[in-house]
Amino acid sequence: MSRIWKRKDRDTWIVDYRDADGMRRRLTANSRAEAETLLATKVKESRESIPGRPDIEIPTLAQYAERWLRVVATRLKPKTVLSYGQLLSVHILPALGAVTLCEVQRMQVKRLLAEKRSAGLSKNTVRLIRATISTLFAEAQDDGIVKANPAALVARRRGSASADGLTSAERHKAIRPLSEAELHAVLMAAHNDFGYYALFLTLARCGIRPGEALGLRWEDLDLEKRELLIERAFSAGHLGTTKTGTVRRVDMSQELAATLARLYTLREKQTLEQGGGEIPEWVFCNNLGSPLDESRVRKVFARILRQAGQSGHVVYDLRHTFATLLLAKGVPITYVASQLGHARPTTTLQWYSHWLPNNDKSFVDALDRSAEFLAPRVGTKDEQAGQKSQKPLDFIGATRRIRTDDLLITNAPINHTEHEN
Repeated sequence: MSRIWKRKDRDTWIVDYRDADGMRRRLTANSRAEAETLLATKVKESRESIPGRPDIEIPTLAQYAERWLRVVATRLKPKTVLSYGQLLSVHILPALGAVTLCEVQRMQVKRLLAEKRSAGLSKNTVRLIRATISTLFAEAQDDGIVKANPAALVARRRGSASADGLTSAERHKAIRPLSEAELHAVLMAAHNDFGYYALFLTLARCGIRPGEALGLRWEDLDLEKRELLIERAFSAGHLGTTKTGTVRRVDMSQELAATLARLYTLREKQTLEQGGGEIPEWVFCNNLGSPLDESRVRKVFARILRQAGQSGHVVYDLRHTFATLLLAKGVPITYVASQLGHARPTTTLQWYSHWLPNNDKSFVDALDRSAEFLAPRVGTKDEQAGQKSQKPLDFIGATRRIRTDDLLITNAPINHTEHEN
């Protein structure tokens, strides 16, 4: 990958790139600006010739994007492919669609991102636009159509005003968990439709993703051990693996286990009333026994929010609610990360650190509860022996070994009349 970097031993910038023949080259420049200009020139030169394929027809960005989406659809989640398609059609292709891949320059990508920021798009949306361009060009590099990725060269320096990465404060702002009181109000409002009540309670008590909940089958439940097996999920209406492609078990609270047991009994009753047969395999299903539609779940949740007097939340916020409530109660972050399905606790920390308790003095007070009080001693051995037999004033009191260790207790006159009641 082409890049520039500054030497540590001298005031010189290095331009590191590969030429049209794939050979690695390094040039020097006196400043970063000079290095960036030199790199842009060399990258352009390398794109003018593709080794071994002089007569190849270079597609436009729009032509290649159409082919690329068909390819990635075979290996990515439908929701991810849908997101790529929307970002391309709305933001990228109107600006760069008619340009051939080899003619797309780094400055064009930077200009596009700057225009999107100026138009008021969120940092996260701009970040996704850049990521889509970068992923597309990475595939084009692999196909041998281009030699460099113009989006990968876009500077994303920390502290830069144009950086597209989310700050910690922005991540916390994007998370909108419900308080315990708000969650209670929402669940009470949902109780009239027991199937949806059970679904929303599952999301709030297990922290699983909505698509994972909709993919639950009754065989995935172990009500005796109070565990759920999470091994599949719905994404944009398609059933597949979980977001991370892993399988995990999550714990159920007692309330949730009882609720799901009651839901199973209700499904049995409904099946008998309809003429018998097997109950639907899906835990959360419609009247026909098919899995609930994601858009339908969103509409029902919005209606229940209004009934509960709440606003500004989506179904996914129940997952955030689960995580933030547990962390606020001092539950180990490793446990929360395991329940959420995060591969690393650092991911959980990155998004939910704001909800970790940090003003409880009992944490530091725990250091005082050691087995022995260790105080520094000075003087001769005889003096130290005398110090050892003395107790600090703050620790005067009966010990666990001898009830009359406290002279204030042993020497106090006993007044039986004071203890008659």
